[in-house]
Order: sequence, then C-alpha cells, then structure tokens
Amino acid sequence: IARGSQINATGTVGQPITFTSATAITDRANSTAAALDEAFTAEWGGIVINGLATINTCATGICEASGEGDSGLYGGADDNDSSGTMRYVRVLYAGNPITDDDELNGIAFEGVGRGTTLEFIHVHNGADDGVEFFGGTADIKNLIVTGSDDDSLDWTNGWRGRAQHVLIMQNDNQSASDQGIEADNNGNDNDATPFAQPTLSNVTIIGGDVRGDIGMLLREGTGANIYN
Repeated sequence: IARGSQINATGTVGQPITFTSATAITDRANSTAAALDEAFTAEWGGIVINGLATINTCATGICEASGEGDSGLYGGADDNDSSGTMRYVRVLYAGNPITDDDELNGIAFEGVGRGTTLEFIHVHNGADDGVEFFGGTADIKNLIVTGSDDDSLDWTNGWRGRAQHVLIMQNDNQSASDQGIEADNNGNDNDATPFAQPTLSNVTIIGGDVRGDIGMLLREGTGANIYN
C-alpha cells in the first residue's frame, strides 16, 4: 500500500479477511492444521503499508526511507495520516528474508500514521517478523502473532504508537524463532529523533520449545511505556 493510498480490509468476527497463499488453500482440505504449519511459510511476500508519518532516518528535515522488499518510499510529516483500515484480518504463511538487511514480514507498517485503524489482527507462521513498525504513530489493538520464524513484534526508526491486548506465541517448529519482542530506536543512530516511545499494555508472551528465545529485547536507544 503506497503512501497516499489506503487499504480497506474490514472483516467480521465470523468472517475474517484472510490473506494467504494459493498453495495453502489448495492443500488445506487434505491437511491437518499442524501439517500446514510445518509445511508452509514464506509462501508469499506479506503486506507492506507505507505511510506519511514521521520517522527518524535523517538528521534534519522531513525524513523518508526505502521500504522493505523494494516497496517504495515511506515517511513524511503527517503523524495523523491514515493508511486505511485492517480489522478482523488474518495473515498466514507470509514473509521472505530476502537478505540480512531486507526482510519481508507478515505485516510491515512503515511510517504509518495514527489515523489508521488496526484491530483484531492475527499473523501466523511468517518467515521473518510477524509485525514490524518502522517509525510512525500507528496504534494496534487485539493483535495475535503465532509461529514467526524471527521476532513476533518488532519496531525501529522511531515508532510512537500504542499496542494493546497483544498475544505472542513463539514457534515450536523453527530453530530460527527469535525474540517475542525486539525493539530499537534506530540501529545506525541511537539518538535519532523522534525517539521510539511506544506504549504497550496487556501483553502475553509464550515461549516456544526453542531454547534461547528472549521474551523482550529492548535495545539501541528505544524507549517504551509497558504495562501489564
């Protein structure tokens, strides 16, 4: 979703909108849920939303940056920008670690503003992070992330939104499963402004069988207000 555009993915509790791969749909009728989880990940690239909210990747002026997976520019000067609505949405078997520095996630919110509505979202079995915020001010509520190969919730480049009612369940199947939450302000400049300062409340993190997972890793200049 390019800057200035909007997504309107509005499902219901009984009929959520599901983004998944054609292969998974074809095989679903003949497979158990466990078999699908073992077989499918990185089946498609995932969702990337580029907004016009502020980020911290430049020293002065209005910052913008190149999005993951050659998805275009993100960032701007409007923290109230709206990139649309995602409500009652599932994102299954997405993501692609293209290189060590360019990785498609289940959902990447890049410079997304607080005018965007993000509620009742489930990201499952992504090849990289479940959800990552690259700056911006977007809020998210009622988020479930299960089975990510890398981090479940990640933020960088000065995210200052809110996340409420979050459930994270780490991946039992993949040795690549990493942190429940991994966060930084800006990996190249810990003092870059605006500072990452999200508010998290009512968060549950359940570790997987892979030893060495870290529940929450706060690093490289990030701030956070964390409750419950």
